[in-house]
Amino acid sequence: MLEPNKNLPLSHNSRFYILCASFALSIGIASLLRLTIISDQLYLIRLEQIYGVVALIYWYIALILSPLSSAVGKERLRHSLFARRAIGVSAAYFAVLHGSVALFGQLGGLSAIGSLPGRFSFALYAGLFAIIILLIMAATSFDKVVRRMTYPRWKLLHRLVYAAGIAVLIHIWLIGTHAVYTWVQLIVLALLSALFALESWRISGALAHKYPSLSQRDTRVAIAITLWLLLTIIVAAIPGIFTSYHGAHALVLAGGNIL
Repeated sequence: MLEPNKNLPLSHNSRFYILCASFALSIGIASLLRLTIISDQLYLIRLEQIYGVVALIYWYIALILSPLSSAVGKERLRHSLFARRAIGVSAAYFAVLHGSVALFGQLGGLSAIGSLPGRFSFALYAGLFAIIILLIMAATSFDKVVRRMTYPRWKLLHRLVYAAGIAVLIHIWLIGTHAVYTWVQLIVLALLSALFALESWRISGALAHKYPSLSQRDTRVAIAITLWLLLTIIVAAIPGIFTSYHGAHALVLAGGNIL
């Protein structure tokens, strides 16, 4: 049974405590930064960055739980799977905070996007797209909504998370201040590669279930490895396909110094 807390009162529901903890965490982060940073501009920059990182952490946990449960058994992770919706809502919450601080705190509103460099504005639109997808997923994460939509339609809608994930990767790479550091890129690639490995194994299992001719273990392994390598290579190629704003700016400065 994957929803052990479903019929328990709110005070015994793990989702309730996760959401409360997320709200308290957001207040705590804002308060701590305000106490330690005097400059308003630097305060907004650090607040936006930390909210973004926390949103990514929540989102990664929500994404990896499902393929991880397929690998180790859903019964072992039944409590985590039940809490996953609250984790996803928390990811959307921090993503909204991240975007709000960036747009209305640092930039002064949506109208300012048009005056930014093309690469920067494109990254912001990619981020807005991802936030909209997360909000849609959060709004449809309640049990009553799932029952009204029916689970197959709900599951199909939540496939949009993959499109949002691509948009987030582009957003982070293009304007992420720390994304140009090699050690950051390696950590992100390692985490995503682990997610891709688990997801590829789950997909190979689904294909084997649908097509019995693919059910042999060697075939499943070959399919999973192929998918894993393909997804990892695509992500690893992003820095070569898109030039980040900070990377391009550094090249311009270097060229100016040389001249």
